[in-house]
Amino acid sequence: MEADSPVEADSPVEADPPVDADPPGVTLTRSGGVAVVRIDREHVGNSVDRATARELHSLLAGVADDPGLLAVVLTTAGKKFFCTGGDLKDFQTMATAIDAREMSLDMQAALGVMERLPAISIAAISGLALGGGTELAVACDLRIAAEGARFGLPQARLGLLPGWGGVPRLARAVGRARALELLATGRMIDAATALSYGLVSEVVPAGTADERALALAGAVAASAPLAVRAIKGAAGMDATATAEAFGQLWVSADHREAEAARAQRREPRWQGR
Repeated sequence: MEADSPVEADSPVEADPPVDADPPGVTLTRSGGVAVVRIDREHVGNSVDRATARELHSLLAGVADDPGLLAVVLTTAGKKFFCTGGDLKDFQTMATAIDAREMSLDMQAALGVMERLPAISIAAISGLALGGGTELAVACDLRIAAEGARFGLPQARLGLLPGWGGVPRLARAVGRARALELLATGRMIDAATALSYGLVSEVVPAGTADERALALAGAVAASAPLAVRAIKGAAGMDATATAEAFGQLWVSADHREAEAARAQRREPRWQGR
């Protein structure tokens, strides 16, 4: 079913109680082949200011070339808001078109790093994904939504368009016609509708999106490292490049190990080469 009605503005709801100082905007923790990136700004609906965008970019760029990283889970603080878009207190200081353009480029750069990670990225979505929050989610490869999650890009109702790269990503996720309808009307949709549109790959009970995303990340990290990273890259390959990648994997140590483990009825011990 569809959610009730579009929101009137891309602004976070004030959470309670107020706090005296911002917590760290975004953190990255690592366990084996899985990293968890967490936006921790619940007091402002997990909205993203420019400092948080730069921090997100830096953290993701810092692990992008790590061959042992196979899955990244993107999550946020609390269960009420996934992300409510740009932090209006910060963005209202943008006085010129050049200021707004630079902010857009900064956000596109941060989400571009997420999209291009060789590792599989998984968004764990609880609560409201509004405006830039939906743009953040569609920059990930996979999206797990909790029941009660809601999605919407209301920028057209504010005289804007999504500036974080969400237009082409949404079109790839749900198809051009459906994306244009959602973008031009600002219509909100619920998790079930998002699943039927292909915007999310799974809907799980409320409060379990992080748990499910971590379990999925663990399953990815249990596969052969070279294969996982090659599979992520193969989406943009032509037939010749795919055949070349297959050939290289065929003679890899990990493929030989997989064959030996199958013959010996044991779990493989991956070497990443």
